[in-house]
Amino acid sequence: MTEHSQYSVPASTFISAFKRCGIDFITTVPDMLQIALHQSLDNPVHGIKVVNCTTEDQAIETAAGLYAGGANSAVLIQNQGFYAGINSVRALGLDSGVPLFFVIGQFGREFSNLGQDPLQSKRRMVRMMEPLLDTLDIPHWRLEGPQDSDNIEKAWCASRERKGPAALLVGHFVGW
Repeated sequence: MTEHSQYSVPASTFISAFKRCGIDFITTVPDMLQIALHQSLDNPVHGIKVVNCTTEDQAIETAAGLYAGGANSAVLIQNQGFYAGINSVRALGLDSGVPLFFVIGQFGREFSNLGQDPLQSKRRMVRMMEPLLDTLDIPHWRLEGPQDSDNIEKAWCASRERKGPAALLVGHFVGW
């Protein structure tokens, strides 16, 4: 039997990393996989403002607007939302050079794939994410458990250094 909690990264780990990165805003379309993080971010004590959006395009475009206004933001969405927002990723991140930091939950990943290579997932939306990011020349890091927590800041820094999109792929439910 698999102990699933070993693959969860606590919401507090994300928030601490976001604060070290200087992230002021989260733009998001809330999702189940990262619900613990959404609930933690609702606490104003963290000083990170959350902008709930109705579509992933809107979340990406709002993050780009915040960047233009001098703020630092992260786009918190799930994999199927990233697929839906590709045109905004292309226009703002790739063509316009806006540094976009994506935190993408791997929604639909089967428990039997935890601890395994996501490229071997039986779910298309999970196993196609990394090849899609490679095709778009978007660097990405996996967050498969607490041992990968440093990847949060690595992905953030990559988005700033390259002035374009970079992605953190969250492989399992965020922990409470």
